[in-house]
Amino acid sequence: MYPLYFKDSHEKEEKRMPENKSDVLLEMKDITKMFPGVVALSHVDLTIKRGEIHLLLGENGAGKSTMIKTIIGINQPEGGEIWWEGQKVEHQTIANAYEQGIAVVYQELSNIPILSVVENMYLGNEIKKGMFIDWAQERKSARAALDYVGLTDIELDAPMSKYGMGQRQLVEIARAVDRKAKLIIMDEPTSSLSRREIDDLLKLMLKLKSEGVAILFITHKLDEGKAVGDRVTVLRDGQNVCEPQMVADVTEDDIIRLMVGREMSAKFPPRNHVIGEEVLRCENLSGGGFADVSFNLRKGEVLGMFGLVGAGRTETVRALFGADPLIEGKIFIDGKEVTIKNTRQAIDHGIVLATENRKEEGLVLIHDVIENATIPTMKNYKSGLLLSNAKRKEVSEEMGKKTNLRPLQTWKRAMDFSGGNQQKIVVMKWLLADAKVYIFDEPTKGVDVGAKMEIYTIMDQLLKEGASIIMVSSEMEEILGMSDRVMTMYEGVKTGEVPNDGTYTSEDILTLATGGTLK
Repeated sequence: MYPLYFKDSHEKEEKRMPENKSDVLLEMKDITKMFPGVVALSHVDLTIKRGEIHLLLGENGAGKSTMIKTIIGINQPEGGEIWWEGQKVEHQTIANAYEQGIAVVYQELSNIPILSVVENMYLGNEIKKGMFIDWAQERKSARAALDYVGLTDIELDAPMSKYGMGQRQLVEIARAVDRKAKLIIMDEPTSSLSRREIDDLLKLMLKLKSEGVAILFITHKLDEGKAVGDRVTVLRDGQNVCEPQMVADVTEDDIIRLMVGREMSAKFPPRNHVIGEEVLRCENLSGGGFADVSFNLRKGEVLGMFGLVGAGRTETVRALFGADPLIEGKIFIDGKEVTIKNTRQAIDHGIVLATENRKEEGLVLIHDVIENATIPTMKNYKSGLLLSNAKRKEVSEEMGKKTNLRPLQTWKRAMDFSGGNQQKIVVMKWLLADAKVYIFDEPTKGVDVGAKMEIYTIMDQLLKEGASIIMVSSEMEEILGMSDRVMTMYEGVKTGEVPNDGTYTSEDILTLATGGTLK
């Protein structure tokens, strides 16, 4: 795990927590929210004070997203009360939340790539002069807010698509700063950022806190929460599991135990699977974003692919899967050269890809679990000329149990599941394909510690059954915990390959991943 670059300068004198009632900004009292067949929140309490960073933690499906939507008026609770700055809110709406000074920065960003930065800053809230937009004032105000969050070089008239995820994330925070938000809800804001961008964002959160802004920080990365958080509320199965705790008084293990309701003796399964003969060899692969990449993979092995944002890892595995064109190179399976020009050919050769971008590429969100789980293997469920929906339902439920899908309701749309359970649906789909080579691209991105262990256990079982895995990950701990060998990439080229047997440290791997060489 990387160190936080700013950590030494973050003194815990900021533990000064206001205690009097006037310092309470938001109170959610005894909140209950139900959906058909599910009690999403049951008598939940949450209190947020001015000028604090409050962590809201829990496994996927614990109720965090439901609580956010209730705070901002998307959900109307069946029971409980909402109090804002000491006044009871009789009926919370999105408009109310906006006027109160509540802003949300979601994991999936809401800005529009084809619009300019300044247009995104004021979309739906344009500054008017009479009947027309006051572009001069918008540009002036936007410049000040963007400078505040550190985007001093960003061009106001450039399309948002010109900028990376970290910069786009900061634009959304600048919007909140511009309208003087009192409470900023950050839902997994670091899941798609580089290490440096993460540290910059955490420093910005501390800056906002020092100026009296409250932040509700939802994260699965407990080290980040521990670095900046003041208090923590933990949800499990839609309920509070304890009174809010001071972050300084609890360890990561304490938080994990509260989240999952059990001890977790190990984060990763023991690597005791048997590694056999070569099943895949790639020679001099070149395509968009990568060049001259060669590697092999053996039966029962995990090859970890590590690199920083833009290293070309995802581009390489997408081309191997046929999702993007391969310009040059050869692919061998079981020693025989094969041609892969599309995803169907890859699947037929026993190669599948659990994509990093599950919402846009891994799932059809408006379809139910059964549809999503059986799309790639539809031909297996034919009964004559017709599909056997009973068989599709049966295998989907079997896989749902195997992956611990929660809730186990295969008729529900994928969009109605939490992020971690959406990831399990993606995994279900490829487990049914019975492949030789499973490519997992950021398999635990935005996934809680309990679901992570479940996914790792599934991967371990695949290895024991003779499958092989290529795992692309930006988390050093995950790379070291799961890989048998580690291959590094930097700016589209392979920079190294080392065994994960303790000979090489995380610093060695990071050196290779940043274009350096080992002594």
